[in-house]
Amino acid sequence: MVEPVRHGSEAGLMAGHGSGILGAMPAAAVLHEVERSAYHGARMTLAAYEATLLDSNIKPYLEFWDGLVIQKAVPSFVHGVLQVLLARRLGDWADVVGGFVTTETHVWFAGHGYRLPDVAYWAPRRLTVAEGKARPPTLAIEILSDPSDRESDRAKCRLMRANGVDVCWLIDPDRRTVELFDDGRDGENLSGDTIVTSPRLPGFALDLRDIFSVLDR
Repeated sequence: MVEPVRHGSEAGLMAGHGSGILGAMPAAAVLHEVERSAYHGARMTLAAYEATLLDSNIKPYLEFWDGLVIQKAVPSFVHGVLQVLLARRLGDWADVVGGFVTTETHVWFAGHGYRLPDVAYWAPRRLTVAEGKARPPTLAIEILSDPSDRESDRAKCRLMRANGVDVCWLIDPDRRTVELFDDGRDGENLSGDTIVTSPRLPGFALDLRDIFSVLDR
């Protein structure tokens, strides 16, 4: 068994809000230790990844792209709260219109490898699984846990878009914004009272103020 390598601590989205989840939580609950797997950054074949890491219990999960193992960011408490809320909003909508919602599912991108969106939605009649592998979803959502990962998460959204995902949203709890990656929009930044919609998600509307209000509890 490979033991994780510890790399200090990360700030859990503390700036900008003096009340609610971020302001009321003790520092020890907001700061959390980062653990890096010894596999992070390793080079291996797809066959080796599928045999040793694809179904492993290593967390945070390990992704794989073009021969490189990539560990997902250590999720903060706020990340977890928003992930559950977003999945629930999409799930309620999917109960009406159809489709499927998952969290942190290994999605297969043919010819490249696996990425795990924090939340994913497959529209009705879209291919979900083939040959035992989840296929690119209609919508992938990434939630920023560490501000230092912003550029890499943007790159991940662009990568998924270029390989079959119709829409990707990058949620930033610290700034209370969402960046949109879809047809005609490459990182468009929205905030405030904005209602986020997409032609690829007919009938679904994400109220940013409503979503981020959970952070003020």
